[in-house]
Amino acid sequence: MGAMQVNFAARRNTLENKRKRLTGMAPDGAPSTLSARRCGERLPHFEVDELRQIDVALARLHEGSYGFCQICGDDIAEERLDKLPATPFCQRCAD
Repeated sequence: MGAMQVNFAARRNTLENKRKRLTGMAPDGAPSTLSARRCGERLPHFEVDELRQIDVALARLHEGSYGFCQICGDDIAEERLDKLPATPFCQRCAD
């Protein structure tokens, strides 16, 4: 495995802010207008799936396996993590 230089704090912030947005919270923790709209509504399937992926990525950050492909163990390219911060796979394994 190469020497990957991931800013884990920035990745954590990105994932947590995305999670807050999907659950109807503003990044500062205050309820957003989206939460008022969603009060009593179920999240669309794709958003539930995205929340699950974010939670799993945050768990990988906590355990120290974030940024490494869950299939082959190689580093996940920084550019891929920029586009898909919750991805568990490198581009080769995702294809």
